[in-house]
Amino acid sequence: MPLLALKKHIARGNQFISEKLGGAKGTDKGSDYKQLTQLIDSYKAYYENIQRRVIDCLEPNPNARKRAWASAAVQKIQGNTNTENYPHAEKFLSDCFLEYGRQLSRQQDLSLALIRCGEAYSRIVDSKNQSVDETKSGYLKPISETLNQDIREITMLRKKVENKRLTFDHRKNVLERTNAQPDQAFEESKNQYEEALTTSTKAMSNFLDSEVEQIEALFNFVTAQLSFYQDTARILSDLRGELQMKRDHARQNTPYPVGFKQRLPDIPSFDPDSTNLQLEAKI
Repeated sequence: MPLLALKKHIARGNQFISEKLGGAKGTDKGSDYKQLTQLIDSYKAYYENIQRRVIDCLEPNPNARKRAWASAAVQKIQGNTNTENYPHAEKFLSDCFLEYGRQLSRQQDLSLALIRCGEAYSRIVDSKNQSVDETKSGYLKPISETLNQDIREITMLRKKVENKRLTFDHRKNVLERTNAQPDQAFEESKNQYEEALTTSTKAMSNFLDSEVEQIEALFNFVTAQLSFYQDTARILSDLRGELQMKRDHARQNTPYPVGFKQRLPDIPSFDPDSTNLQLEAKI
């Protein structure tokens, strides 16, 4: 580290300690700047929390999610574009329906009903995967880009403002203690602080003006969700109609009415006394 930069770093450290421990007051950045920083902090927390909650909604199992991400990373390194999707619960349910539909093939109506259920839930999985992809590209990706670019840049500008402010206050306090006149170093630190403050304020204001883009991202998320639930409702409605026909067909081909109990043959009654008499007679 160059000597001049080291001196500035030490000066900022001394000023920071004097403010935190000694009760010294720093230059006020203004109420507008404080309000902007509070809004940015709220946006940052909103993006981080909503990103996590949306992912939990789309892919609730964290262990399965990690395995899917790891598999996708390996496939990407190998140049394979056919990455493995997250194993949704409907996928396992579909496999279960299909497996027992094949095992119970002697029960034709039940077997076909199970197979139709498996095929329907497989289509639901396909629709959910498409919805997840659309949500990731239309909602989660913009959020990630905002956090990694806009919010990160604003955070760096705010840190720069604080560093310049500490340097400026340190030089101002030195002049006050020594009753010296403002020198070139003081004017330079003042100008740098004001310039950093202006740049940071402008960046935060521009970010807060992007309300339309943020609502557009929300619109994309809700649209993807709506498409999935509409597909699911249509698939299940069609499946319900098929199952109703299978049920009616099975009812017509039942060899006896539903609820009918077949009568068992009569069993002769057992009389212990009669049996004992017969045994004694033989003896």
